[in-house]
Amino acid sequence: MLIRVQNNLLFVLTLLAVFGGLILGVIVQQCVRPYSTDMVVVLLKFPGELLLRMLKCVILPLVVASVITGLGSINAKSCGKIGGVAVIYYVTTTVMASVLGLVLVSIIRPGVGSQNIKYTGQSDLSMNENTNTLDTIMDLFRGAFPDNIVQATFGKHATELTNKTRKDGTTYIERSLKFKGGMNMIGVIVFSIVCGVIISLHPRECEPLMKVIQAVNDLTMRIVQLILWYSPVGIFFLISGQFAGMEDLGEMMAQLGMLVITVLGGLAIHFFIVLPGIFFAFTRKNPLIYYYNMLPALATAFGTDSSSATMPVTLQCVEERNNIDRRISRFVIPVGATINMDGTALYEAVACLFIAQVHGISLNFGQVIVTGMTATLAAVGAAGIPSAGLVTMVMVLNAVNLPLDMISVLFTIDWFLDRFRTMTNVIGDALGCAVVQQLCTEELMEMNRERDLQEAEEGAAHHKEMGV
Repeated sequence: MLIRVQNNLLFVLTLLAVFGGLILGVIVQQCVRPYSTDMVVVLLKFPGELLLRMLKCVILPLVVASVITGLGSINAKSCGKIGGVAVIYYVTTTVMASVLGLVLVSIIRPGVGSQNIKYTGQSDLSMNENTNTLDTIMDLFRGAFPDNIVQATFGKHATELTNKTRKDGTTYIERSLKFKGGMNMIGVIVFSIVCGVIISLHPRECEPLMKVIQAVNDLTMRIVQLILWYSPVGIFFLISGQFAGMEDLGEMMAQLGMLVITVLGGLAIHFFIVLPGIFFAFTRKNPLIYYYNMLPALATAFGTDSSSATMPVTLQCVEERNNIDRRISRFVIPVGATINMDGTALYEAVACLFIAQVHGISLNFGQVIVTGMTATLAAVGAAGIPSAGLVTMVMVLNAVNLPLDMISVLFTIDWFLDRFRTMTNVIGDALGCAVVQQLCTEELMEMNRERDLQEAEEGAAHHKEMGV
């Protein structure tokens, strides 16, 4: 009873923080900021920055311990089916989101009539304009198999292309692998999956290690509980600082309003129709109840703008509020937070065709298909961090030879749209847990019977020893 009261109180405080942050941010933007310096925005964002730091601090131990304990407690046969069902769900929903975005942007055509959009030229992202799809895919596989797992916790290698000139005056592209900061989440997850599967194959030999990892997992979740009570404060200041930092919301909407409407419309259809439809088709349960129980995670996703930072809250919501088996959630959520990016796939498909329409470039059917496929791959490669989709946008544009000069324009609205994309990504992961659990019910029941039998045998052996 006390836990339920605490969860409801945290839920109410989080919602109040979202709406309160919106109101304060608009007030500061309209009344204070025009007559002050950017220091006002910096000070507003500071408490929220602390929240992001705390959440990111627990991501590594949470992901590693969650995946290993989740898979380690499942027998090897069930690991394969649960993983297979989860991957099929990820790919299906991401492709559906990308196709939905392509259909909407082709019907609404937000770029037609937007040729007068003002922009300052190329953004910093255009430095990597030579990046191609093949290099990005190979980098994805390199990341999945890091040569140093410790190094993967704080950096990853990425292909960098540099234009060089030979002595005879001809130019060529030189490829080199550069080490870049930022956790290699895919590599960490693949390593954790392998460890979890091996533990499930040798449960008795690995039992001491499993107990240690389970203790780390429990410790991390207790730390997360403490962070969650600070989250309403951090979310309040994150949102207020972001809105206070807007230069001119009216001008942004006037120039890019149709693009914003198209993206938000696509996200709304995917969020309220496609994903609930899949959920109901497999579980035969009311998706509204499931959505209501996920509201704290959705509010956190909107505030932090990061599916990875939201992961601790997502795990709590699916396990404690929606009664998802820990063996399912501890695998599906960490993996989904890394590779299941429905909102990002939809946005990149829409933005790519929008840029083509602005420049008056007509894409044939084959190019549209390539755009959708590349947007899906780019979404998988996008990290669960704020505005990661803009980085992979370069890959999508290069796939169909579209100019990169408007990426700087997308910066003006990306911070706003990214919050809704993150909410879509988070709810997609959460609903995936329910779908996987429903399709793997027999495997879970079989594991429960095996566990009960093992406990009974151990209990009988213990009593026999005591009797002797």
